[in-house]
Amino acid sequence: MYVCRTHYVKKPHVVSLSAADDGTADRALLGGKGAALTRLVDAGLSVPAGFCVTTVAYRELLDEETRTMIRELSAIDPTDTEAIETAGAGLRARLRNRAFRVSTRDAITDALSDVSGERYAVRSSATAEDHPTTSFAGQHETFLNVPSDAVIDRVRDCMASLFTDRAIVYRATNDVSHAQASIAVVVQRMINANVSGVLFTADPITGNRHTASIEASFGLGAGLVSGDVTGDTVCVDKRTGEIHEYDINEQRRETRSQPDSGTEAVERPATEHTARALTERQAHTLTELGTEIEGLFGRPQDIEWCLADGDVSIVQSRPITSLFPVPEPEPADDRLHAYISVGHGQAFAETMPPLVCDLWKAYTQRSMSLFGLSPTTQWVAEAGGRIYVDITKPLTIGPLRRRLPAIMSSVSGSVGAALDELLARRSGAFRDDQTVRSVLASVPQIVNAVLTGARAGFPLLRMMTDGFVGAFVGAPVPPDEEAAKWNAWGKQIAARMRDPDTPAGRARAAFNVWESITDFPPVGPLYAAFAVDVWLRRWADNEPSVADDVTAVGRGFPEELVTRINLGLGDLADVARDHPEVAAALRADESLSEIESSAGGKAFVDALEEYLAVFGHRATGEMDVSRPRWRDDPSGLLAAVRANLEHSEPGSHREHVHQMERAAHTAVRRLEAHANHGVFGPVRKRVVHQLLRTYRGYIRTREYPKHGVARMFAAWHEIFRDTGEALAADGQLDRATDVWFLRKGELFAALDGDSIDVDIDARRAEFKRHAEMDAPPVLTSEGDAPSARIDRTAVPDDALVGTGVSAGSVDGIARVVHDPTTETVKSGEILIAPSADPGWTPLFLNAAGMVVEVGGRMSHGALVAREYGLPAVVSVPNATHRIETGQRVRVDGADGTVEILD
Repeated sequence: MYVCRTHYVKKPHVVSLSAADDGTADRALLGGKGAALTRLVDAGLSVPAGFCVTTVAYRELLDEETRTMIRELSAIDPTDTEAIETAGAGLRARLRNRAFRVSTRDAITDALSDVSGERYAVRSSATAEDHPTTSFAGQHETFLNVPSDAVIDRVRDCMASLFTDRAIVYRATNDVSHAQASIAVVVQRMINANVSGVLFTADPITGNRHTASIEASFGLGAGLVSGDVTGDTVCVDKRTGEIHEYDINEQRRETRSQPDSGTEAVERPATEHTARALTERQAHTLTELGTEIEGLFGRPQDIEWCLADGDVSIVQSRPITSLFPVPEPEPADDRLHAYISVGHGQAFAETMPPLVCDLWKAYTQRSMSLFGLSPTTQWVAEAGGRIYVDITKPLTIGPLRRRLPAIMSSVSGSVGAALDELLARRSGAFRDDQTVRSVLASVPQIVNAVLTGARAGFPLLRMMTDGFVGAFVGAPVPPDEEAAKWNAWGKQIAARMRDPDTPAGRARAAFNVWESITDFPPVGPLYAAFAVDVWLRRWADNEPSVADDVTAVGRGFPEELVTRINLGLGDLADVARDHPEVAAALRADESLSEIESSAGGKAFVDALEEYLAVFGHRATGEMDVSRPRWRDDPSGLLAAVRANLEHSEPGSHREHVHQMERAAHTAVRRLEAHANHGVFGPVRKRVVHQLLRTYRGYIRTREYPKHGVARMFAAWHEIFRDTGEALAADGQLDRATDVWFLRKGELFAALDGDSIDVDIDARRAEFKRHAEMDAPPVLTSEGDAPSARIDRTAVPDDALVGTGVSAGSVDGIARVVHDPTTETVKSGEILIAPSADPGWTPLFLNAAGMVVEVGGRMSHGALVAREYGLPAVVSVPNATHRIETGQRVRVDGADGTVEILD
């Protein structure tokens, strides 16, 4: 093979694919595809002979005017298709009209003679492609069956394809610099394949790392890659070699090389339309090659291969960028483990930085022991910046295995659906086949574990049961007493963490505080209200005539915490209305200091301070304690006040709640009357009266425990924020916010005086990549992410299906919101959101309906939607991706469907 003799030592223009050991085989010079191929050649794998025209050759095509045109791309909005088409066409034409230097042309010609092929494959190899975070698959050009006298022109065409419209948009949306991007070109001897295809060393659909997925088509692979041909699909167990499935797809045509140059699609004989593209031995050979290549690169690969006369050649290998990470740490045993997402249960499935993950892992592990589960078992794992709980042991118990999907559906519809799908496929993996003798032998250990668990779990058991029975007798406890109880408890816990007098002491107290909590305020009355809620829903299901009244009795709670949050924001808007200059400053999005300096500004700021004294420790996405609390940054609250000014009338927010409260009392009377029939009517009426009294008396306190616990979250935020500032002041961190990207051990080592040797920028980049991934509600130890789609019959065509949590139907314009601190909802719009924790509450003021990707009937967003009478559907996978702002949608909160009407 050839290595350019003139430019070999420094910045070569042409490099052989066999040059992996000479210091030239790096991505910056060869691009992603070229660098990967050199590693495959060095490993002794079968790769067609060839060379790479390097990025040095690309750079020599650029003149100052071309560089200016490239820099100007960064100013174009990636959604402005017309501007991108014009700029891209101009750049491509300019590069195609440029000429390589004579020395570069000679080097390419010499390399071609060394490869000694009759025809060549010319493939783009950009520096940003085939990267673990950005694949750029299909963004640049490939030319097959190219004669030697056309190779140089095709190399230049490949380089010009760095500026295809799709590549420009891809770079812009993935924050890849147009000016820094570069491109090389791989030239290889053309293989006229009988069969070609793609091998994924992990299942790209389920994510299972033990399953190889092969797609195979007759002829050249261009038709398969472009989507013109549907090949056979083969799934192989990488551990055993067993072929799980072989789906034969009818292949009427195949892509072949033309006699002169290029390719063409030719018809296959009718008798061969359903012929198998691969034998079992070939599938096994490909799987073994894929496993070897995956080991070489250390991560799952997307491999393009071809078969000619029975010999396999590898023409490309790139990382699979779409796979969600596997839970860590790995299980200590060899069995399949299943994990459920904590975030989905909390209606917050977004990624969190490393230190916050470590905090939640410690918190969740301790919580499991407080529920009586073994503290030595590793219950908690992390994947993609999310926290997962191992539920393998419950799944080995038959009755629990059968009931768990339904139980989890009440918390999160997507978790329940994903568990159903997993158990339908792999239920056998969780069954323990035990003999009677082995079960009897384990009885002493089981008894001891139960007794130990009972003692450990007593605080939480008492917390959940105290007051349950008493809630059905007499008048409910006033809500202000419940609020005071949880506020006092939260402040006490927060004070305990803040008590040490050094940053290191406070940081350790923050991690250890859960260990010292042994007493919890009772929530038995709240569980009593939840029990009545279940009964009410069953009543409505059995007697549809009472359904509207059952819905009505769950609304109209002025004392309910989230209602108080919204009422307070409405009151702030009314203060602003009383002072026109304040209202004008808010509409102009002026700072709080500017608002305060306006006429009436002092009254508004004083009212805001009173509001923050009660709610300032809350936050949007407050489970991620790295995020500022409302007191730290009230901009999201001010945005909600601004929206209220535009779309509401003075006092309308309180009148709306009072209307629902009156309607609820009327519904109570109707339900009591409905029960009062027959001989036992008076008794039934009294029972219904007391049940509804309990329900309305305690369901309004449902958010008080979280309000108290949120004071602990706020203390966590404050302590680690201050710790970051201290480390930055000491020069151990560049920025105070870098602290969130340390691990627990690294933080404590730094606080003890050790230097910090962490690539913070790499962790930030990983955090951003994980943030762009949709977290699966259920994961397995093999990386399998079961489908969370909720199956339902008799739904409109193409409707998105989720869990209906608040009845009613509404049509409106969609407003997709990812960050409620910077975005808001206009009156009458349908809120489409990834989550809906209390921090999203201000957006509900103007929304006409709600669609959320996570959650269940008792999640925060569902409760608020019912309180406000908003039709709502939760657990709608990928809703924020499948719906766009401005589209007209129909939300049916009874059927749990969302239709896109545009």
